[in-house]
Amino acid sequence: MLEKPVGFLLFSTLEGVAVFTLILSIFKVKMTPYVWQAIFVNLIMNLQSYLLREEFSLAYLVPVINMLLFIFLLATVVKIPIVWSGIMTVTGYFAYAVIQSVLLKVMFGSLPVSELQGGSLKGYLLQTISAVAGLLITFILYRKGIGFAANFKKLKFKAEYGIVITLIILSLISTSIVLYYNEVWLNMMFFALVSGFFIYYAIGKEYRDD
Repeated sequence: MLEKPVGFLLFSTLEGVAVFTLILSIFKVKMTPYVWQAIFVNLIMNLQSYLLREEFSLAYLVPVINMLLFIFLLATVVKIPIVWSGIMTVTGYFAYAVIQSVLLKVMFGSLPVSELQGGSLKGYLLQTISAVAGLLITFILYRKGIGFAANFKKLKFKAEYGIVITLIILSLISTSIVLYYNEVWLNMMFFALVSGFFIYYAIGKEYRDD
C-alpha cells in the first residue's frame, strides 16, 4: 500500500535535487552549502505533487507550483534576489525538462506520457536516468567552469525589471497550458525556447554588467 507513495517521493526527490543542482550550476552558484535545505524543500514539493496528481488529477499544475517553491528556496535560503531567482529557476527547470523530453523520446519512442505516470517502473527509470544526466551535466559545468557569473545585485532599469517579471509569470502560466495537452514534442519545443531565451538574456546581462 505504501510502495507507490514511497517510490514517488524517493524518485521525485532524486529528480528534484538534480534540477536544483542544474539551476545553480548554470549560474555558477555553489550547491554544497544548500544540500539539506534542497532535500527538505523537495520533500515538501513531492508531497504536494503526489496529492495534486493522485487526489485531484491536477498533474499539469505540479511543475508551476514546484517552480514557485524553487524560486522561494533560492530567494530565502540562497539569498538571491527574487527576480534573479525567477530567471534561474525558469532557465534551469526548463533545461532539465528538455533533457528529460529527449530521453523520453530516445528510450520510449511514441509511448504515451500517461503510461509513464502513476508509479510505473518505466516512469521511475526515466526519472532516474534524467536525474543522473542532470547531475552529470552539473558536474561538467562545475568542473569546466562553464556558466553565467551574473551580478545578482543588478537589474538596471525599472522597465527591464517589469518585463522580466512579466515573462517569468507568462512562462509559468504557459507551462500549465502546454502540460495540459501532454504532447512530448510540444513540451520539448516550448521548454527549449523559453530556456534558450533566458540563457540568451543571462549571456547579454553578463556582458552588459562587465
